[in-house]
Amino acid sequence: MVTKVISIFGGAGFIGTELVKELVKKPFEIRIFTRKKNKINYSKFYPRVKVIEYSPKKDFSDDLEGSNIIINLVGILHESRNLKFSMAHENFVSSLIKYALKKNIKRLIHLSAIGANKTSESKYLNSKYKTEILIKKDFKSFNWTIFRPSIVFGPQDKFINLFKKMIKFLPIIFLVSPKAEFQPIYVEDLVDIITKSIENNKTYKKVFNLGGPKKLTFLEIIKLISICDKKKNIVIGLNKTMSYLFVSLLQLSPVKLITTDNLKSMEISNTVKVNHSYHFKSSLKELTTYLNNYKKL
Repeated sequence: MVTKVISIFGGAGFIGTELVKELVKKPFEIRIFTRKKNKINYSKFYPRVKVIEYSPKKDFSDDLEGSNIIINLVGILHESRNLKFSMAHENFVSSLIKYALKKNIKRLIHLSAIGANKTSESKYLNSKYKTEILIKKDFKSFNWTIFRPSIVFGPQDKFINLFKKMIKFLPIIFLVSPKAEFQPIYVEDLVDIITKSIENNKTYKKVFNLGGPKKLTFLEIIKLISICDKKKNIVIGLNKTMSYLFVSLLQLSPVKLITTDNLKSMEISNTVKVNHSYHFKSSLKELTTYLNNYKKL
């Protein structure tokens, strides 16, 4: 028997895919909203999952009819000519809230980012902060929850896997911002936390900072991957000036691996003073454990 209808935005991504795998174990009806329906086919495997193609530029409120909960995982790390942070974050969430209110949906779970603040020089973190404020203001009468995770690792992540490939093929790695601080959290731990929060009224109108069990610098993460993969790469850490120069050159490539705005984000510690992950789970998977058991690139 289905108890709730959950609408997920960003459900085709890395975190969203893992979240759906967890939610189908519960008595929920799940609607996955995606801009490119041909990329996924959940309904083939999960009978209570419906995939809906939508456009952020058009009214999609009718597709939300009957939903009880909205989970928003939508976010971008790089701007393009046609898609800015403000469009993907603030503008989209503003529309989402408007449609939620129109359909009397009273529960919203939103994925933000550690370091989101109004004074950040990073447009990404500044945009994430503005989106949080918008939720607190425009959805204040209802039950919102905001999660701010550190970097998330798992089989399909675009961070750890990128550097696993680099370490495999490049004997020398020039590393930008080697002292940048992270607190990597395993995707299954994050998904478990989101799932546990869905009907937990103690999470209403609260912001949770989520990290993994250990704090690591960027350099420590790269060395850890290298050791676990039994490689002997030479890693050269670049200072701030050289990091910005190196990234400025990389930005000339049509493929955006990293931008100067990403560097500005990395200047703010991606770690937590109080790890709210332990409010939901007694133990968390360490990156070392994951890397030692993970064989796929």
